[in-house]
Amino acid sequence: MSTGMARPATDAPRRLGPYRLLGTLGHGALGPVHLGRGAARRGGRKRLAAVRALRPELLRDRQLKARLRRDLDTVRTRVTSPYAALPLGCELDGERPWAAVEFVPGPSLARLLVRYGPPPEAAVRALGAALAHALADLHAAGVAHRALRPASVLVAADRPRAVDCALGALAGEPPADGHGGPAEDVFDLGVLLALTASGRHPFRDGPPPAGAPRTSETPGAPGRGEPAPAGVPAGLRPVLLACLDREPGRRPAADALAASLDPAGRAWGPAGTWLPELWLRAIGAHAALARELGGRRRFGR
Repeated sequence: MSTGMARPATDAPRRLGPYRLLGTLGHGALGPVHLGRGAARRGGRKRLAAVRALRPELLRDRQLKARLRRDLDTVRTRVTSPYAALPLGCELDGERPWAAVEFVPGPSLARLLVRYGPPPEAAVRALGAALAHALADLHAAGVAHRALRPASVLVAADRPRAVDCALGALAGEPPADGHGGPAEDVFDLGVLLALTASGRHPFRDGPPPAGAPRTSETPGAPGRGEPAPAGVPAGLRPVLLACLDREPGRRPAADALAASLDPAGRAWGPAGTWLPELWLRAIGAHAALARELGGRRRFGR
C-alpha cells in the first residue's frame, strides 16, 4: 500500500520555523504537510511534528487570520483530548506561513477506506465514539472543527485522531444551513460515519472522492433533501440519521453521540483491539516509513 509519504522534493523548503523538514506526509487544499523535527535551540521541542505549509493567499483576510490564531491557541492551551492532534505552534504573518501539530503515526481514514473498504460495524462505532469525544472536548473549549472528513482523521495503532482542528475556517466553506458550530460538526461526523460504514455518501447515489469537502453546492448538504444511508448496518442507522437531521437543534451533542455509538467504551482501549487486521498492517507500514524518514528508532526521541 502506498503511504503517501516521500522524501522532500528538491524545491521543498528545508525548514519551517523551528522544524527541520524530513519528508512530505501529504498534500491538501490548505497546503502540503511535512514531517518535521523540532530543534530546541530554535524554540521547538525535539519531537516529530506534522508541519503544514499554509498557502499564503488563504491568510489575506486579517480578521480570518486573527480568528485562526485565536482558535489554534485555544485548542493548544485548553483541549487535552487524546483523540485530537493538538497544535504545537504556528507562524501566520511571514512569507511562508505554517502550522504544526503533534505527529500521528498512521494513514488517513480516507486512504484506508479507498484501499480496504468499510470496516466492521464494531470498528465504525468505536471510531465514531473516539471522534465524538474529540468534538466534545473541542466544543467545551468553545471551538468547532469545521472540516471533519475522512481525510482529516488519522488512524494509528493506539487510537484515531482528528487533525486540522480549527483550520476549517481557511477552507472557505460557510455552513450551508447558516448555523455552523457544534451542530455542523456533528452533521459532518454523521456523513463521515455513513461513508465509513457503507462506502457511500448518505446524500448521493455514488461515493464521492475520499476526503472530498462538503460545500454549499454539494447535493444533500443540510437542507438539501433527506439522507438515504444505503448500506449502513441497521443498528447504526438511527444514530446516524439523528446526526444528519436537517434541523441543527435536533442533532445530538457530541458527548451524547459518543455514548450512543459506544456504550461499552471500546474506544477508550487500544485501537489495535478493534481495528481490522488489514488496517493494522497498513498502519504498521506507514509508521515504519515515518520512522525511516524521521531517522530515529522511536517517535518523539
